Amino acid sequence: MPKDKIKILVTDDSIVTSKFLVNMLAMDPDVEIIGTASNGKEALAFVRKMKPDVITMDINMPIMDGFEATANIMREIPIPIVIVSSAYSPAETAKKFRALEVGAVGILPLPFGTGHPDFEKSMKHFVSTIKLMSEVKLIRRWAHTPNTIKPAVDKEYLVQINPEKALESKVSIIAIGASAGGPISVKEILDNISADLAVPIIIVQHIDPEFTQGYADWLNLSSHIPVMIAKDGEKMEAGKAYMSPGDYHIGVKSLNTIMITKDLYESSLRPSVSFLFRSLLNVYHNKAIGILLSGMGADGAKELKLLKDEGSITIAQDASSSLIHGMPGEAIKIGGASYVLSPSQIVNFIQKHVPTLSK
Repeated sequence: MPKDKIKILVTDDSIVTSKFLVNMLAMDPDVEIIGTASNGKEALAFVRKMKPDVITMDINMPIMDGFEATANIMREIPIPIVIVSSAYSPAETAKKFRALEVGAVGILPLPFGTGHPDFEKSMKHFVSTIKLMSEVKLIRRWAHTPNTIKPAVDKEYLVQINPEKALESKVSIIAIGASAGGPISVKEILDNISADLAVPIIIVQHIDPEFTQGYADWLNLSSHIPVMIAKDGEKMEAGKAYMSPGDYHIGVKSLNTIMITKDLYESSLRPSVSFLFRSLLNVYHNKAIGILLSGMGADGAKELKLLKDEGSITIAQDASSSLIHGMPGEAIKIGGASYVLSPSQIVNFIQKHVPTLSK
């Protein structure tokens, strides 16, 4: 029996961009373009009649922009929506990330044009990501406010694999790895942990380099602790979160000292969660908390287990709160998670087990 094609709606007010996306996506034999829309109002009307598997959505459009369209579609008929960026501006970037808050599953840059040397690479990444996002199941999501924290209840810690050894050691650093679906989970954690946290945080988020600064700016809008783009050799401070510049690995070279490097890609990724977790293993041993959040693939899963085996605390996001349970699921599968928690439970765990400056 032949496999059903992935039905895509392309939404963009630029005729040139829309045609470019349609032609590029239609080259894939698994894809069927079932419609185009030039603004959010047209997209919403189309979705009400025809249910695509996935929607590409521009942000800056007349009549109804992509943010409003995403919010309306997710309220009425939850369908995976990928925000596609054709231009950079700080204001538009902020709106793109706000679209994640109302239900968009990801943000992608517009691939390079056909004459660009990286066209093939950017096209393959774009098409494969759109196809993967079409499989995301969105019913049950977005009916709640991400910042709502459930009461801390010990029985919510669904898996506890010999955590006593880990909790005997003093936590000196928190490291978070995330990919698709991760931005919202990272935001929920940073929005709700104490501002006077007594340890630094390092974050690896798989995101296009074009959006790295915008992502940090978006997190800073509501985070209780400052989020910054790190520099090589920078000394980390308690109660601050650090991310790598776009297309760089981030790790630690010694206690409280950041390492930023252009080392080779790991599994086609830079930054890589595996790189970060390995560096923690070499420097912090059993004094770290490693957290693996929503994302496709297996980046960081093996290294999370190495941290656990060393005596550090390791946490994998649970399936029910993950947009894509690939990375944390792989870690759980190989026994790499001391705890399996939702983002709200991760906040409760940190509040309970990580010291604050006021204590």
